[in-house]
Amino acid sequence: MNPPPIPRTPGLHFEPMPEGSQPTSILEALLKHPGRVIYELHQNRSGALSFWLLALGLAGMALYGVVVGTLAGGAQLWIAPAKMALGTLLAMLICLPSLYIFSCLDGIEARIRTVTGMLFAAVCLTALLLIGFAPVGWIFSQSTDSVALMGALHLLFWLIGVGFGLRLLGAAGRFFGNVGCRHLKIWNLIFVLVCLQMTTALRPIIGHAETFLPREKKFFVAHWLDTLKGVGNTNR
Repeated sequence: MNPPPIPRTPGLHFEPMPEGSQPTSILEALLKHPGRVIYELHQNRSGALSFWLLALGLAGMALYGVVVGTLAGGAQLWIAPAKMALGTLLAMLICLPSLYIFSCLDGIEARIRTVTGMLFAAVCLTALLLIGFAPVGWIFSQSTDSVALMGALHLLFWLIGVGFGLRLLGAAGRFFGNVGCRHLKIWNLIFVLVCLQMTTALRPIIGHAETFLPREKKFFVAHWLDTLKGVGNTNR
């Protein structure tokens, strides 16, 4: 079976990955040659690449979670990484159906496994950015006990990382034949909101509490406001 034709998008070079789907070459391609990742996902050999993108993305989130857990220490050194990886996986599973539907509405000619791989690539790139910010997050966690301050700092780092990840997703949409990607932009907002709510649903991640999961339901904005006011020192 012949692979589908290769579209052309200015600013990106779509070509095969010279070293195949190896972890090191995948990470290097995401940072230096994202067009190669998109090209490989466009071909009929995206299974192994998608697996590595998912595995590396979740591992990167867990690694950054160790830095998040250093503020409280103790059990949070394994609880925070577990929740970071679990929350990311749940957010992807929740948002994947709508991503495929919005891609179809945008006229993007891509199979569902290709769309899935691009979502994994966006998350993996986000995780790479977070790992780059990890030393900065660690030094602040050793210098302050403020959950609100560290929460804002980690949120800033995550927003920067997810911004680059969603930018890659938009480039993939243009590669597959859509220039404006209007529906994908709406999906970007949905994905960010789901991830933010996931941080509240799985709290505490930064601070510590007597229970592994919260006992009450909260909207993430209400949770942030309570944290800023110093209400409820647990379940943060």
